[in-house]
Amino acid sequence: MRQVRFASQKGVLNAPISGLLTVIFCLALCHPSTARIGDTLDQVLKRYGPCLRTLKADNGLVYKLFNKRGLKILVHFYGGKVDEISYGKDTDIFDDELKALMQDNAPGEWVGSGWPVYRWHNASGISARYSFEHRLLMIVTDAALEREKKAGKDADSV
Repeated sequence: MRQVRFASQKGVLNAPISGLLTVIFCLALCHPSTARIGDTLDQVLKRYGPCLRTLKADNGLVYKLFNKRGLKILVHFYGGKVDEISYGKDTDIFDDELKALMQDNAPGEWVGSGWPVYRWHNASGISARYSFEHRLLMIVTDAALEREKKAGKDADSV
């Protein structure tokens, strides 16, 4: 699993990435009003309030960090819309929470499995991956994954 490092004034945030890492953490299950794949920055700001900080990954991608009800949310935008979002907290995120977060981002059937890292995909062209080690759920569009693969190939050829 690849790691993406984010440097900030308060230290370094290490996060695993399966495709583009977009969003770290948010949502209280009793109030499932989370940012969604396809949301605009204005919609994300309405859900979470002000951005805590903007982070730039080693690969040059820029992410916005939010915090709401004990969850941290890291969001990446492409073409003005969320194409990658990650959710995390200080404790594990279990099945019901994972399912709720995935359904909020792309309603419908999610297919997948795998221990220790769960992986899912749905018919909307969205993938999700959860790491118990990092307590992180990453949800990303297939288009974002393809852009990352292409960027990786381009970097390897330099």
